[in-house]
Amino acid sequence: MSLTAPLRRHRTRWLCVFGLVLFLVASLGAAIEEISDLKARAEAGDAAAQFSLGLMYAKGETISQDFSEAIRWYRKAAEQGYANAQSGIGWMYHYGKGVAQDFVEAHKWYRMATEQGHAGAQYNLGAMYYNGQGVPKDSAKAREWFRKAAEQGHAGAQNALRMMK
Repeated sequence: MSLTAPLRRHRTRWLCVFGLVLFLVASLGAAIEEISDLKARAEAGDAAAQFSLGLMYAKGETISQDFSEAIRWYRKAAEQGYANAQSGIGWMYHYGKGVAQDFVEAHKWYRMATEQGHAGAQYNLGAMYYNGQGVPKDSAKAREWFRKAAEQGHAGAQNALRMMK
């Protein structure tokens, strides 16, 4: 039996494996290029890119999860008034991701985002009032923030309002 016989017998399988390897290499190259472009835009001061890069670090998508880097990029965007980043910083303080858990600081950042109508921040602020996290427990204020978020279609806020009845 020759050495090429097993290769001929499994030719289709080898071609599929080779094709998959080529696809993965091409995908990795595209992802690296996308991240490089995003970092360049973020470093140039693009708030949306800064937030997106922070989100990638926070979630560990495409790059290794790093909460310190996430909050660093969120802050750059938040300082430009980017509501998603302000809410993201609030979430990180709320849950102690990359920073010490600090409900008062979380409240401050959520509040900044709510001033721009950010539904997620409105919901989180409602939850803080409902649970008395960093603020006195206050069902009326919780309901008010849940209502604002629910009016924008926030499902969690809509459910919270149903549960409060």
